[in-house]
Amino acid sequence: MTPELEKRIKTAVVGVTILVLLLVFGEGIGAVLVASALSIAMLYEFTSITLTLPDQKEKRFVILGSAWLVQVLNFWIAGGEFALVSLSFLGLTAYFLFTSEKFNGEELKQHYRELMSTVFGFIYLTFLPSYLVSIRTTAFGKHWILLFLFIVWANDVGAYFAGKKYGKKKLFPHISPKKTWEGAFGGMGASLVIALIYKAVFFRQLSWFGALAIPVVLSVVAPVGDLAESFLKRAFDKKDSSSILPGHGGFLDRFDSVVFSLPVMYALSRLF
Repeated sequence: MTPELEKRIKTAVVGVTILVLLLVFGEGIGAVLVASALSIAMLYEFTSITLTLPDQKEKRFVILGSAWLVQVLNFWIAGGEFALVSLSFLGLTAYFLFTSEKFNGEELKQHYRELMSTVFGFIYLTFLPSYLVSIRTTAFGKHWILLFLFIVWANDVGAYFAGKKYGKKKLFPHISPKKTWEGAFGGMGASLVIALIYKAVFFRQLSWFGALAIPVVLSVVAPVGDLAESFLKRAFDKKDSSSILPGHGGFLDRFDSVVFSLPVMYALSRLF
């Protein structure tokens, strides 16, 4: 075992333990805490990458504060998601508009580009994590959320080791040169095994068809989320989003596929 892999495993064990305890025993409140923490941490890294003007700290404070408020309101106001998306768009646009007077020329153009990236990042990293709460608060929510996390993590682990040993054909070399088709199929195989075991042992209410279909769908969606984050880093010439998680980089590096897959898992939980 390499030192890097050892750090990766230790960080994963601690993180998984905290997440599972909060989501299993914390119920809806625990899910809100996890979603809020992920949203704030990932948005912090996102703004560190995308915001470059001198008012970066001020903008970050506004964005992170708004994200926390949206997470709380989304939990307490049932069915208010569309209104919150609209209000967030209007509020962020108004803030960037009223602070634009201090910029001219190229800085004004960059200020507008930062508005565009902020709106994208806010939808991506505030509203997608909130599906964690939606999944946890449905019927059998504890099983749905655990099944989801185990599938996504198994996909990541399976893809990592299968790619290391058998990887030859590049999946998307321009964006993520280390990802291979062999790794992708290895991740799907690991996801299927985990889903079938979880269904047989813990979640007997789930049909066998669902236990087969869900990991297949998520094994397609999760790598796209990973590639989307790699796309961001490639565009801004970054290797990792941060170094806060030993062996994993940052929260964006670790939870990109999780966040991207959450809306799909919510739809699958409703379907099955």
